[in-house]
Amino acid sequence: MTASFRYRVGLLVSSACIMVVAGCGRSNAPAKAASGAPGQQAAGKPYKVALILSGSGTDHGWNQDAVEAVHDVQTALSLPASSISIKEQAVSPSQQQDNLRAYAGQGYNLIIGHGEEYQAPALHMAPQFPNSLFVISSGDKMAANVTPIVFKLEDGAYLLGMLAGGMSRTGKIAEVGAQEIAPVRSVFSAFALGAKAVNPNITILHPVYTNDWEDIGKATQATQPLIQQGADVIIQDLDSASQGVFNAVQQASTAAHPVYALGTNNNQNSAAPGVVLASAPINCSPVFVSIAKQAEAGTFKPTDTPYGLPQGVIGYIENPALASRIPASLQARIDAAEQAIKSGKLVVPMKTQ
Repeated sequence: MTASFRYRVGLLVSSACIMVVAGCGRSNAPAKAASGAPGQQAAGKPYKVALILSGSGTDHGWNQDAVEAVHDVQTALSLPASSISIKEQAVSPSQQQDNLRAYAGQGYNLIIGHGEEYQAPALHMAPQFPNSLFVISSGDKMAANVTPIVFKLEDGAYLLGMLAGGMSRTGKIAEVGAQEIAPVRSVFSAFALGAKAVNPNITILHPVYTNDWEDIGKATQATQPLIQQGADVIIQDLDSASQGVFNAVQQASTAAHPVYALGTNNNQNSAAPGVVLASAPINCSPVFVSIAKQAEAGTFKPTDTPYGLPQGVIGYIENPALASRIPASLQARIDAAEQAIKSGKLVVPMKTQ
Protein backbone atom coordinates (compact mmCIF):
# COMPACT_ATOMS: atom_id res chain seq x y z
CA MET A 1 0.00 0.00 0.00
CA THR A 2 2.08 3.03 0.08
CA ALA A 3 -0.08 5.83 1.38
CA SER A 4 -3.12 3.74 1.73
CA PHE A 5 -4.74 0.85 3.30
CA ARG A 6 -4.69 -2.55 1.93
CA TYR A 7 -6.02 -5.70 2.50
CA ARG A 8 -6.95 -11.94 0.71
CA VAL A 9 -8.84 -16.23 1.63
CA GLY A 10 -6.97 -18.74 -0.40
CA LEU A 11 -5.05 -16.25 -2.53
CA LEU A 12 -4.23 -17.61 -5.96
CA VAL A 13 -0.77 -16.36 -6.83
CA SER A 14 -0.20 -15.91 -10.53
CA SER A 15 3.11 -17.07 -11.87
CA ALA A 16 3.57 -14.14 -14.21
CA CYS A 17 2.37 -10.56 -14.44
CA ILE A 18 1.95 -8.50 -17.58
CA MET A 19 3.58 -5.11 -17.22
CA VAL A 20 3.52 -2.61 -20.04
CA VAL A 21 4.24 0.83 -18.64
CA ALA A 22 2.19 3.67 -20.04
CA GLY A 23 3.89 6.62 -21.66
CA CYS A 24 3.94 9.98 -20.01
CA GLY A 25 1.71 11.71 -22.53
CA ARG A 26 -0.55 14.34 -21.07
CA SER A 27 -3.82 15.82 -22.19
CA ASN A 28 -5.56 18.70 -20.47
CA ALA A 29 -8.43 18.94 -22.93
CA PRO A 30 -11.76 17.68 -21.60
CA ALA A 31 -12.94 14.52 -23.33
CA LYS A 32 -16.26 14.36 -25.11
CA ALA A 33 -19.11 12.91 -23.09
CA ALA A 34 -19.35 9.15 -23.31
CA SER A 35 -22.25 7.69 -25.22
CA GLY A 36 -22.32 4.78 -22.77
CA ALA A 37 -21.34 4.22 -19.16
CA PRO A 38 -17.86 5.20 -17.89
CA GLY A 39 -15.39 2.42 -18.60
CA GLN A 40 -17.57 0.81 -21.25
CA GLN A 41 -15.87 -0.65 -24.29
CA ALA A 42 -16.28 1.50 -27.38
CA ALA A 43 -17.17 -0.20 -30.64
CA GLY A 44 -14.12 -1.10 -32.68
CA LYS A 45 -11.62 -0.11 -29.97
CA PRO A 46 -9.56 -2.37 -27.70
CA TYR A 47 -10.46 -2.47 -24.02
CA LYS A 48 -7.61 -1.07 -21.94
CA VAL A 49 -6.91 -1.45 -18.21
CA ALA A 50 -4.26 0.44 -16.22
CA LEU A 51 -2.99 -0.09 -12.68
CA ILE A 52 -0.96 2.52 -10.79
CA LEU A 53 0.98 1.48 -7.70
CA SER A 54 2.74 3.66 -5.18
CA GLY A 55 5.20 0.87 -4.38
CA SER A 56 6.71 -2.30 -5.78
CA GLY A 57 4.60 -4.88 -7.55
CA THR A 58 6.66 -7.63 -5.91
CA ASP A 59 6.25 -6.52 -2.28
CA HIS A 60 4.55 -9.76 -1.16
CA GLY A 61 1.72 -7.59 0.09
CA TRP A 62 -0.73 -4.90 -0.97
CA ASN A 63 0.76 -4.05 -4.35
CA GLN A 64 1.60 -7.57 -5.47
CA ASP A 65 -1.98 -8.68 -4.90
CA ALA A 66 -3.19 -5.89 -7.19
CA VAL A 67 -0.76 -6.94 -9.93
CA GLU A 68 -1.99 -10.51 -9.71
CA ALA A 69 -5.60 -9.30 -9.77
CA VAL A 70 -5.04 -7.26 -12.93
CA HIS A 71 -3.47 -10.34 -14.49
CA ASP A 72 -6.72 -12.15 -13.62
CA VAL A 73 -8.69 -9.31 -15.24
CA GLN A 74 -6.68 -9.81 -18.42
CA THR A 75 -7.54 -13.51 -18.40
CA ALA A 76 -11.21 -13.00 -17.55
CA LEU A 77 -11.71 -10.44 -20.33
CA SER A 78 -9.42 -12.25 -22.81
CA LEU A 79 -7.34 -9.11 -23.30
CA PRO A 80 -4.01 -8.99 -25.14
CA ALA A 81 -0.88 -7.91 -23.30
CA SER A 82 -1.00 -4.56 -25.10
CA SER A 83 -4.29 -3.74 -23.32
CA ILE A 84 -2.77 -4.00 -19.84
CA SER A 85 -0.41 -1.42 -18.36
CA ILE A 86 1.06 -1.34 -14.85
CA LYS A 87 2.99 1.57 -13.41
CA GLU A 88 4.97 0.96 -10.22
CA GLN A 89 6.65 3.28 -7.72
CA ALA A 90 4.43 6.32 -8.28
CA VAL A 91 5.67 7.60 -4.95
CA SER A 92 4.98 11.34 -5.00
CA PRO A 93 1.57 13.03 -5.34
CA SER A 94 2.70 14.60 -8.62
CA GLN A 95 3.64 11.18 -10.04
CA GLN A 96 0.31 9.74 -8.94
CA GLN A 97 -1.64 12.58 -10.51
CA ASP A 98 0.43 12.59 -13.70
CA ASN A 99 -0.04 8.86 -14.21
CA LEU A 100 -3.79 9.05 -13.69
CA ARG A 101 -4.02 11.86 -16.22
CA ALA A 102 -1.71 10.16 -18.71
CA TYR A 103 -3.74 6.98 -18.76
CA ALA A 104 -7.02 8.86 -19.03
CA GLY A 105 -5.59 10.99 -21.86
CA GLN A 106 -4.61 7.81 -23.68
CA GLY A 107 -8.17 6.53 -23.51
CA TYR A 108 -7.82 3.76 -20.95
CA ASN A 109 -11.26 2.45 -20.04
CA LEU A 110 -10.46 1.27 -16.51
CA ILE A 111 -7.84 3.08 -14.43
CA ILE A 112 -7.10 1.60 -11.00
CA GLY A 113 -5.30 3.79 -8.48
CA HIS A 114 -4.28 1.27 -5.84
CA GLY A 115 -4.49 3.32 -2.69
CA GLU A 116 -6.43 6.08 -0.96
CA GLU A 117 -3.83 8.59 -2.15
CA TYR A 118 -5.29 8.43 -5.68
CA GLN A 119 -8.77 9.48 -4.61
CA ALA A 120 -8.39 13.27 -4.47
CA PRO A 121 -6.65 13.64 -7.85
CA ALA A 122 -9.08 11.21 -9.48
CA LEU A 123 -12.11 13.12 -8.22
CA HIS A 124 -10.55 16.36 -9.44
CA MET A 125 -9.81 15.22 -12.99
CA ALA A 126 -12.62 12.70 -13.54
CA PRO A 127 -15.06 15.23 -15.12
CA GLN A 128 -12.46 15.88 -17.85
CA PHE A 129 -12.43 12.20 -18.81
CA PRO A 130 -16.03 10.92 -18.62
CA ASN A 131 -15.26 7.86 -20.76
CA SER A 132 -12.80 6.46 -18.19
CA LEU A 133 -13.78 4.75 -14.95
CA PHE A 134 -11.42 5.58 -12.09
CA VAL A 135 -11.26 2.82 -9.46
CA ILE A 136 -9.68 3.76 -6.12
CA SER A 137 -8.63 0.97 -3.79
CA SER A 138 -9.36 1.88 -0.15
CA GLY A 139 -11.17 5.02 -1.22
CA ASP A 140 -14.45 6.11 0.31
CA LYS A 141 -15.96 8.65 -2.10
CA MET A 142 -17.98 8.21 -5.27
CA ALA A 143 -18.59 10.29 -8.39
CA ALA A 144 -20.15 9.64 -11.78
CA ASN A 145 -17.00 7.90 -13.03
CA VAL A 146 -15.11 7.31 -9.77
CA THR A 147 -15.71 4.31 -7.53
CA PRO A 148 -13.95 3.28 -4.33
CA ILE A 149 -13.15 -0.28 -3.34
CA VAL A 150 -13.64 -0.59 0.39
CA PHE A 151 -11.56 -3.53 1.58
CA LYS A 152 -12.79 -4.45 5.05
CA LEU A 153 -9.50 -5.82 6.34
CA GLU A 154 -10.92 -5.23 9.80
CA ASP A 155 -12.65 -8.64 9.55
CA GLY A 156 -9.33 -10.43 9.33
CA ALA A 157 -7.61 -8.10 11.78
CA TYR A 158 -10.22 -8.87 14.44
CA LEU A 159 -9.45 -12.60 14.16
CA LEU A 160 -5.71 -11.88 14.28
CA GLY A 161 -6.39 -9.89 17.44
CA MET A 162 -8.17 -12.84 19.01
CA LEU A 163 -5.19 -15.01 18.16
CA ALA A 164 -2.76 -12.47 19.61
CA GLY A 165 -4.76 -12.03 22.80
CA GLY A 166 -4.89 -15.76 23.36
CA MET A 167 -1.28 -16.53 22.44
CA SER A 168 0.51 -13.75 24.34
CA ARG A 169 2.37 -14.97 27.40
CA THR A 170 3.42 -11.52 28.56
CA GLY A 171 -0.01 -9.93 28.24
CA LYS A 172 1.44 -7.31 25.87
CA ILE A 173 0.96 -7.07 22.10
CA ALA A 174 1.93 -4.39 19.58
CA GLU A 175 1.18 -2.78 16.22
CA VAL A 176 3.60 -1.43 13.58
CA GLY A 177 2.33 0.56 10.60
CA ALA A 178 3.83 2.61 7.82
CA GLN A 179 1.58 5.67 7.97
CA GLU A 180 -0.97 6.84 10.49
CA ILE A 181 -3.87 7.03 8.05
CA ALA A 182 -7.51 6.16 8.67
CA PRO A 183 -7.48 2.68 7.07
CA VAL A 184 -4.43 1.59 9.07
CA ARG A 185 -5.83 2.99 12.31
CA SER A 186 -9.08 1.15 11.62
CA VAL A 187 -7.28 -2.15 11.15
CA PHE A 188 -5.35 -1.67 14.39
CA SER A 189 -8.59 -0.78 16.19
CA ALA A 190 -10.21 -4.02 15.00
CA PHE A 191 -7.11 -5.94 16.07
CA ALA A 192 -7.37 -4.47 19.56
CA LEU A 193 -11.07 -5.33 19.78
CA GLY A 194 -10.35 -8.93 18.86
CA ALA A 195 -7.57 -9.19 21.43
CA LYS A 196 -9.77 -7.80 24.20
CA ALA A 197 -12.58 -10.18 23.27
CA VAL A 198 -10.27 -13.02 24.32
CA ASN A 199 -8.32 -11.26 27.07
CA PRO A 200 -9.95 -8.09 28.48
CA ASN A 201 -6.78 -7.35 30.44
CA ILE A 202 -4.43 -7.46 27.46
CA THR A 203 -2.12 -4.46 27.05
CA ILE A 204 -1.82 -3.09 23.52
CA LEU A 205 1.25 -0.88 23.24
CA HIS A 206 0.88 2.45 21.48
CA PRO A 207 1.09 1.92 17.69
CA VAL A 208 4.40 2.75 16.05
CA TYR A 209 4.57 4.25 12.55
CA THR A 210 7.70 4.20 10.39
CA ASN A 211 6.48 6.60 7.64
CA ASP A 212 7.98 4.22 5.10
CA TRP A 213 6.32 1.31 3.30
CA GLU A 214 9.53 -0.02 1.76
CA ASP A 215 12.41 0.34 4.24
CA ILE A 216 13.03 -2.99 5.97
CA GLY A 217 15.64 -1.53 8.30
CA LYS A 218 13.28 1.12 9.64
CA ALA A 219 10.65 -1.53 10.35
CA THR A 220 13.19 -3.66 12.21
CA GLN A 221 14.31 -0.69 14.29
CA ALA A 222 10.69 0.21 15.09
CA THR A 223 9.89 -3.32 16.20
CA GLN A 224 12.84 -4.02 18.48
CA PRO A 225 11.83 -1.55 21.25
CA LEU A 226 8.33 -3.02 21.31
CA ILE A 227 9.77 -6.46 21.95
CA GLN A 228 12.04 -4.99 24.64
CA GLN A 229 8.91 -3.56 26.29
CA GLY A 230 7.47 -7.06 26.48
CA ALA A 231 5.31 -7.35 23.37
CA ASP A 232 5.35 -10.97 22.20
CA VAL A 233 2.78 -10.83 19.37
CA ILE A 234 3.07 -8.05 16.77
CA ILE A 235 0.78 -7.15 13.88
CA GLN A 236 2.09 -5.00 11.04
CA ASP A 237 0.49 -3.03 8.23
CA LEU A 238 3.40 -2.54 5.85
CA ASP A 239 4.34 -3.53 2.31
CA SER A 240 7.90 -4.58 1.49
CA ALA A 241 8.94 -3.27 4.91
CA SER A 242 6.95 -6.02 6.63
CA GLN A 243 10.03 -8.22 6.39
CA GLY A 244 11.72 -5.89 8.87
CA VAL A 245 9.11 -6.76 11.49
CA PHE A 246 9.52 -10.43 10.76
CA ASN A 247 13.31 -10.15 11.03
CA ALA A 248 13.13 -8.46 14.42
CA VAL A 249 10.72 -11.08 15.72
CA GLN A 250 12.88 -13.93 14.42
CA GLN A 251 15.94 -12.48 16.13
CA ALA A 252 14.14 -12.15 19.46
CA SER A 253 12.10 -15.35 19.57
CA THR A 254 13.39 -18.35 21.53
CA ALA A 255 11.88 -21.65 22.54
CA ALA A 256 11.63 -20.47 26.13
CA HIS A 257 10.24 -17.05 25.24
CA PRO A 258 8.51 -17.18 21.84
CA VAL A 259 7.68 -13.99 19.98
CA TYR A 260 5.23 -14.02 17.08
CA ALA A 261 4.34 -11.80 14.12
CA LEU A 262 1.14 -11.51 12.07
CA GLY A 263 0.73 -10.93 8.34
CA THR A 264 -1.68 -8.61 6.56
CA ASN A 265 -2.65 -7.74 2.96
CA ASN A 266 -1.22 -11.00 1.63
CA ASN A 267 -0.59 -14.50 2.92
CA GLN A 268 2.77 -13.79 4.54
CA ASN A 269 3.01 -17.01 6.55
CA SER A 270 5.92 -18.27 4.46
CA ALA A 271 7.90 -15.03 4.83
CA ALA A 272 9.02 -16.18 8.29
CA PRO A 273 7.35 -19.57 8.88
CA GLY A 274 8.90 -20.00 12.30
CA VAL A 275 7.27 -16.89 13.77
CA VAL A 276 4.32 -15.73 11.59
CA LEU A 277 1.30 -17.28 13.30
CA ALA A 278 -1.32 -16.26 10.74
CA SER A 279 -2.17 -13.75 8.03
CA ALA A 280 -5.20 -11.71 7.04
CA PRO A 281 -4.85 -11.44 3.26
CA ILE A 282 -6.79 -9.38 0.75
CA ASN A 283 -7.87 -11.04 -2.47
CA CYS A 284 -8.34 -8.21 -4.97
CA SER A 285 -9.10 -10.50 -7.89
CA PRO A 286 -12.86 -11.08 -7.45
CA VAL A 287 -13.46 -7.35 -6.99
CA PHE A 288 -11.24 -6.23 -9.87
CA VAL A 289 -12.68 -8.85 -12.22
CA SER A 290 -16.29 -8.08 -11.27
CA ILE A 291 -15.82 -4.34 -11.79
CA ALA A 292 -13.99 -4.87 -15.08
CA LYS A 293 -16.65 -7.18 -16.50
CA GLN A 294 -19.48 -4.83 -15.56
CA ALA A 295 -17.63 -1.75 -16.77
CA GLU A 296 -16.80 -3.36 -20.11
CA ALA A 297 -20.48 -4.18 -20.57
CA GLY A 298 -21.60 -0.72 -19.46
CA THR A 299 -23.53 -1.93 -16.42
CA PHE A 300 -21.26 -0.90 -13.54
CA LYS A 301 -22.46 1.68 -11.02
CA PRO A 302 -20.10 3.26 -8.45
CA THR A 303 -20.57 1.80 -4.97
CA ASP A 304 -19.00 2.09 -1.54
CA THR A 305 -20.25 -1.26 -0.26
CA PRO A 306 -17.45 -2.92 1.77
CA TYR A 307 -15.87 -6.19 0.68
CA GLY A 308 -14.88 -8.35 3.62
CA LEU A 309 -14.78 -11.87 4.96
CA PRO A 310 -18.39 -12.70 3.91
CA GLN A 311 -17.54 -11.91 0.27
CA GLY A 312 -14.34 -13.97 0.30
CA VAL A 313 -12.24 -10.87 -0.36
CA ILE A 314 -10.67 -10.78 3.11
CA GLY A 315 -9.27 -13.96 4.59
CA TYR A 316 -7.82 -15.44 7.74
CA ILE A 317 -5.13 -18.08 7.19
CA GLU A 318 -3.22 -19.74 10.01
CA ASN A 319 0.33 -20.92 9.44
CA PRO A 320 0.18 -24.74 9.34
CA ALA A 321 3.75 -24.92 10.61
CA LEU A 322 2.66 -23.29 13.90
CA ALA A 323 -0.95 -24.48 14.13
CA SER A 324 -0.14 -27.05 16.82
CA ARG A 325 0.86 -24.24 19.19
CA ILE A 326 -2.64 -22.75 19.23
CA PRO A 327 -4.68 -24.15 22.16
CA ALA A 328 -7.82 -26.01 21.10
CA SER A 329 -10.03 -23.75 23.20
CA LEU A 330 -8.63 -20.62 21.53
CA GLN A 331 -8.94 -22.21 18.09
CA ALA A 332 -12.59 -22.97 18.79
CA ARG A 333 -13.30 -19.35 19.74
CA ILE A 334 -11.58 -18.01 16.62
CA ASP A 335 -13.42 -20.49 14.39
CA ALA A 336 -16.75 -19.48 15.92
CA ALA A 337 -15.99 -15.78 15.46
CA GLU A 338 -14.96 -16.37 11.84
CA GLN A 339 -18.25 -18.08 11.10
CA ALA A 340 -20.17 -15.32 12.91
CA ILE A 341 -18.48 -12.67 10.74
CA LYS A 342 -19.20 -14.62 7.57
CA SER A 343 -22.87 -15.04 8.52
CA GLY A 344 -23.29 -11.42 9.54
CA LYS A 345 -23.97 -12.20 13.19
CA LEU A 346 -20.75 -10.44 14.16
CA VAL A 347 -20.04 -7.10 12.45
CA VAL A 348 -16.55 -5.76 13.06
CA PRO A 349 -16.70 -1.95 13.12
CA MET A 350 -14.71 0.24 10.76
CA LYS A 351 -13.27 3.52 12.02
CA THR A 352 -13.65 6.36 9.54
CA GLN A 353 -11.38 8.84 11.29
